[in-house]
Amino acid sequence: MSVGGIRSQAEFDARFKSVGADPAHGNCACGLFTETALPAALAKLRPVLLGLGLGEETKGMAALQQMMRQSGVTTASAMATGIFADFDTEAGLIKAAFELPDNPSRIMLMPMASRLDPAADLDGWLAKTTAAYAGPHVRVDRRVKLLADGAFFALNMRMNPPGFVDWHQGRWITPPALLTKPFARYWSAGFSLHIHVNGDEGLDVMLAGLEPLPVRRAQTITFEHLGYSTEAQNRRIARLGLMVLAQPNYIRVLGDTYSRNGLGPGRAENISRLGSLERRGVPVGPHSAFNMVPIDPLYRAWIAANRITIEGQAMAPNERLTLDKSLRPITIEAAQVIGMDAMIGPITVGKRADFAVLDKDPEAVGSAGLHELKVVGAVFEERLSAA
Repeated sequence: MSVGGIRSQAEFDARFKSVGADPAHGNCACGLFTETALPAALAKLRPVLLGLGLGEETKGMAALQQMMRQSGVTTASAMATGIFADFDTEAGLIKAAFELPDNPSRIMLMPMASRLDPAADLDGWLAKTTAAYAGPHVRVDRRVKLLADGAFFALNMRMNPPGFVDWHQGRWITPPALLTKPFARYWSAGFSLHIHVNGDEGLDVMLAGLEPLPVRRAQTITFEHLGYSTEAQNRRIARLGLMVLAQPNYIRVLGDTYSRNGLGPGRAENISRLGSLERRGVPVGPHSAFNMVPIDPLYRAWIAANRITIEGQAMAPNERLTLDKSLRPITIEAAQVIGMDAMIGPITVGKRADFAVLDKDPEAVGSAGLHELKVVGAVFEERLSAA
């Protein structure tokens, strides 16, 4: 059997070793590459994914921008820039697509800590990167992405007891000892931290590693995805002044399935515990993680405000966001969690005039009708463009 040109277990093992992947994150017999094994698979997939030399990347970026316009999105953040190729390759493609005078959107580039040289001069790297890629439509900020436990969609998150109903173990993308060590380095260098974490065990480890960091008013720490957290953990998040970039689509797409397989009914109902965060005043931004979830902020707001699964079940109503709070995460608080609230977010004097134009007032349709609202246009820095 050949898996992507790999014809033997020995070749499979060698490819894993070449990228430093955990051997437990793959299976040659079934062609499985997961978590740390992603770079091993991408080595073969990269020409197809990026279409290098074929012009496909230009078409893909144009399609991305069209989807952003249709959904009224004027600002995006490329979390983990460099995950499919390397930072400079992806940053160059993004700059070529976004740094156009008539482009009604902007994007932020964010590197992964795992792809940066651990001995690199961070100030020097940031200055060089800013000079190379930043412009009116592309932003490079003092922010870095770190990856903790595995994917929620793959049931690879690290869960505290009782764990998963089939007793399998979740996976660490970065072992805790290797992940918490860089916290102090980036924090002391003035970087804000964005931490991919999905399970409650992963969250416990991250909270313990972050608590010793001194408070710095100019820096923020954001948990990304946060598929499952407990009430006690949400209290700690609030007490530490952290923010959350959540994935409400987890409850919509996975709530039914994970009630039967994976987490069991009690914990599955409490996937994406956003109401708890709202009650504690934690800034929340619901992200798309495109292309896993559509670029559609109003759809995500509707999910967060209603928590209705694909099969039509209402899950943990007390974890719904209020109408006001469901709209803030796709506007004001979205700007907060990516550190751009001094520039965008609320419509107020001194900030950029960015906003979506809707066919109806959200207050008129209420929480139940958010997903039926239509974007008819968007204003980007005072310029109106049709959806």
